[in-house]
Amino acid sequence: MQEDAPVIIAGAGPIGMILAYQLDRLKVPCLIAEQNLETTKWPKMDLTNARSMELLRYLGLANDYRAQAGAVPRTERFDSQFVTQINSKGKLLSTWKLPSVIEQDKQARTLNDGSQPAEAEQRCSQIIFEAWMKGILLKRQSITAKFGWKYTSHNEDENGVSVNFTDLDGNTHTARGRYLVGCDGGGSRVRRTAGIAMRGGPMPIKFHLVHFKSRELSETLPFGRFWHIFASNGGFIIDQDHNDTFTAHFPVHLLDEAETDPREIIYRVLGAGGNKHRIRIDEILVDSEWTPNFSIADQYHTDNLRVFLAGDAAHRNPPHGGYGMNAGIVDTIDLGWRLAAMIKGYGGSLLLTAYTIERRPMMIRALVRSHRHIFEHVKLAQISDSKLDLLDAPTPEGEALRHQIHAFLQESAPETRDRGIEFDLRYYHSPIVYQDRSDEPVWEVGRYTPSTRPGSRAPHVFLEDGETSVYDLFGTEFTLVQFGRVDGGTGNLQIEDSTTSSERAGDILTSTASSRGIPLKHVYIQDEPHARRIWERELVLVRPDTHIAWRGSCAEVLRLGQEGVHGIWDIVTGHVSSPLAEESPAAHAATERAFEEIVKGFLGEMHGREELGIQY
Repeated sequence: MQEDAPVIIAGAGPIGMILAYQLDRLKVPCLIAEQNLETTKWPKMDLTNARSMELLRYLGLANDYRAQAGAVPRTERFDSQFVTQINSKGKLLSTWKLPSVIEQDKQARTLNDGSQPAEAEQRCSQIIFEAWMKGILLKRQSITAKFGWKYTSHNEDENGVSVNFTDLDGNTHTARGRYLVGCDGGGSRVRRTAGIAMRGGPMPIKFHLVHFKSRELSETLPFGRFWHIFASNGGFIIDQDHNDTFTAHFPVHLLDEAETDPREIIYRVLGAGGNKHRIRIDEILVDSEWTPNFSIADQYHTDNLRVFLAGDAAHRNPPHGGYGMNAGIVDTIDLGWRLAAMIKGYGGSLLLTAYTIERRPMMIRALVRSHRHIFEHVKLAQISDSKLDLLDAPTPEGEALRHQIHAFLQESAPETRDRGIEFDLRYYHSPIVYQDRSDEPVWEVGRYTPSTRPGSRAPHVFLEDGETSVYDLFGTEFTLVQFGRVDGGTGNLQIEDSTTSSERAGDILTSTASSRGIPLKHVYIQDEPHARRIWERELVLVRPDTHIAWRGSCAEVLRLGQEGVHGIWDIVTGHVSSPLAEESPAAHAATERAFEEIVKGFLGEMHGREELGIQY
């Protein structure tokens, strides 16, 4: 059957659009279909985290994204405030202080030890993100975009998949492709049609959301500008654009049944207890209710490897920690190159099965961490639950309570700086990673330990010019990074051994790649001892998702010869499983058990981490 496009994408939210862009960059045509004519007006996401920004830099999009109207300026901080009430009568309890983009960039350049990201995070609403990406996609020649097409069903066979859509006029359309990717959100019809089960479900709490504009609020913030501000009444507000656009949230169970006017709900969030604080609201943009969800698909693909899931279609989590859309962006960069490798003919089927094997445990770890962040807020509420009348009291008892809350919040720490979750993604157990039996660095939730141990994310480091990141040198698909040093006597490039042996080793890797049709960029990094120390080996093979596939030395390559190097390519392109692949490493198994216990808890009655014995 004739193909309409090798890859069909159902859903043109941020995940579907990034996937389409990634495929276009890899010179793979795709068809992307979205039931809505316009991009979202709902404020679903307000943080593009540092890993996502690093990947956008890799795609060549980071600077353009930061420059969008509505993106929070690089000079503004990421502070979250905790207050008794959001008005001039309230008291500031504590602040999670986080630096601006400019401050983060300065720190990254000062440290430059491999522990920092190539890009700082960016505050920007998903409303801005989607409109920006749609504009980019519509200009790409190999992307066929069908807005107003609703996915209805699909049928798989051994050669591909036929996908059915209905347009706004009720006409039906069938598109044929080799692969279908469901990027159609948490209620994914693609996932349901494919028969892939979700584990988990909605959490037992609901929030009323009001997205609004208020110049008065912007000009009268009692504690200065913020990113989030949490009130002791259970409500909170997000500053969306560092201007006059905000989103207020309030627990539905604390509202009266008749209390549905969005303005009255904003006044409730701004007040204390059941009292309201009234301000001038210029415009109500969106008004709705939402329920946090805590779930993950049993697998990210169908058994015959024709249908795949990414983003919320594969996993749903509460906003705490900022893992939702950001994890989806990692999914798309990871999945896109695998599909491209299969379509170009150099990939083996293990590339596709490894998508679930690599990504799902990392998402479960993020879900478990998100649960921890939720319960820090629950514990905070428990501290003052029966003492709300003391929070604003100018008494010793009130002061003691406020001090207790401040101490708790400072120990709890900000929930959007889990560098271990964001950056220390380890695919050591994967069948497509050529592991080298080296010692595994200690994993910590709060920091990233730079390593090029195969399966790790490639560490960012600035070169001697102070501007060029090693990420800026990567190709669109595989990259062979080869480090050299300068011989003080001659000034000639030396790579551990000799110029001749280094050239021969490089030639073996590049010629074997070429003979197999594997796109490979060979990057020589000369006279960069600092970067060489952080990257640990003289030869490092980087996958198109910026994870390490293999590393070694010129001597090792010469010893292996052409036949042995073909063995490396067999593994990293998914034709032969790594002999060191593990089906369920102990750390992943323990995290999955923690996830299962959490699900059992909130499906019955939500419990804290101590009761479950969960270690975060």
